[in-house]
Amino acid sequence: MNQLWYAVTALVGILVLMSLVSVVLGHFATRRHFAKKILPALPQPAPKVSILKPVEGVGPDTYEAFASFCRIDYPGEMELLIGTIRRDDPVVAMVGRLRAEFPGRKIQLLFAEILGTNRKTSIMETLWQNASGQFLFFSDADVIAPKNYLQQLVPQLAQPEAGCLTCLPRGIEARTIGGRKIALHYGFNYLPQWMLAQQTTGIHWAIGHTMAVPRAVLEKIGGFKNFLNHLADDYELGNRVSQLGLRVIVPPLLLDCVVPAESFAESFTRMQRWKRTIRRARGLQFLGLIITCPVFWALILALLQPFAWWSWSALLAVILIRYLLAAGLQCIIKLPDWPRAWWLLPVVDVVEGITFFGAYFGNTIFWAGRRYSLNRDGTLEAAPETTLEKIDSIILAKN
Repeated sequence: MNQLWYAVTALVGILVLMSLVSVVLGHFATRRHFAKKILPALPQPAPKVSILKPVEGVGPDTYEAFASFCRIDYPGEMELLIGTIRRDDPVVAMVGRLRAEFPGRKIQLLFAEILGTNRKTSIMETLWQNASGQFLFFSDADVIAPKNYLQQLVPQLAQPEAGCLTCLPRGIEARTIGGRKIALHYGFNYLPQWMLAQQTTGIHWAIGHTMAVPRAVLEKIGGFKNFLNHLADDYELGNRVSQLGLRVIVPPLLLDCVVPAESFAESFTRMQRWKRTIRRARGLQFLGLIITCPVFWALILALLQPFAWWSWSALLAVILIRYLLAAGLQCIIKLPDWPRAWWLLPVVDVVEGITFFGAYFGNTIFWAGRRYSLNRDGTLEAAPETTLEKIDSIILAKN
């Protein structure tokens, strides 16, 4: 029995070291990526762009997020298409307010039919079918766009080898512990993992904060009709574009995204949904996430050897290294809530580890106020009681 205990301790120790190496490599990959300064020039004449926003319900920051897209400075033609499902959705009044404040912008409101289990994908299918732009920019409802959003991104999407462009988030307006945990996850776990993947295996998926595709490429993959029932519509879009032999580009730009004002438990549920989604989408590659949470494994090591001074010393050393690396990344990420959220960083690592294992137990997820069963192939089945009518405070497009 003692030999087994020592073997488990040794295995966990190896996982601690591997996780530290992974985090360090992700740190340097991130710094290398954001050091890129030379970007391609904007094509002349500037191509027409359609910005497509799937949404159900409005939150306290939804109007300002949508208004930021109306303030974009772009020399070419641009249209904003907003899609929802219910005609009595509060987003209808919000669109009226946008039109009144920005009379010079082409703003169109569309109502989509539910074509599959994923309501958001149904809306996106309707949006792109009615768009007229050469480049289609899908964007979640919680994104606040900088004025040079299109001037930075269109030149990169216009490259011949580019099939899809996607942007990573920076969490802002984190008013609760749960929201701050999500913001830390975005900047100090999610971002380095993506950067390390980009410089090793390459990126073959997308994320909903921005998914931009040339219209011709989206036509080649049949729009969203082939994955209307999948939860990870962003993964499916990027992956299917990648299968055409085209690149998925991740530019050195973090988009400000308003994180929800939710409790610790609610944010835990959100992160568990993400893990279950990634596991179904990426299969065996999901196992790589086991070495991305060093504090989790260092804590397990200390609990396995509670009376050994070295185990607790190792935990403190890992936390210190984690903070030093995070301080280095903060110079790039510039997380607004870092002064109020920094102490939660080790907790985020622990939650990452728990939700990793939780992805292998259970298939229930909660998304936008509805309960679903997640099948092995990544498709959704709605639970009977999730046919909710009141969604005034829910933003479906949030991830």
